Amino acid sequence: MTALIRMISGLVLWSIAFAVLYALQGLGCARGWTDPAVFGLTQTKAVLLAVWAGLIASQVVLLLWLMRRRDTQMERIGIAIGWIGLGATVITGLPILAISTCF
Repeated sequence: MTALIRMISGLVLWSIAFAVLYALQGLGCARGWTDPAVFGLTQTKAVLLAVWAGLIASQVVLLLWLMRRRDTQMERIGIAIGWIGLGATVITGLPILAISTCF
């Protein structure tokens, strides 16, 4: 069971990241966090960027932890899925940089 959890942990963390970013975007718009906060960014966008950076850092830490052991095929697959999770977390958050958070 532990090997399976190690193997899917990268995508599980990505799915959590996706849900958290999506929820924060909706919460920020619903609560009216549209005032400029830092560097001309809205409060919603500033929160989303900070959380996205933290989630990317979490994916990197997970990937480093996964890379400690690569003896078995399952562990190597887990590392590959960890890289996929990191890439998916980066790509999932890219719209934060490009579009308005509230329409």
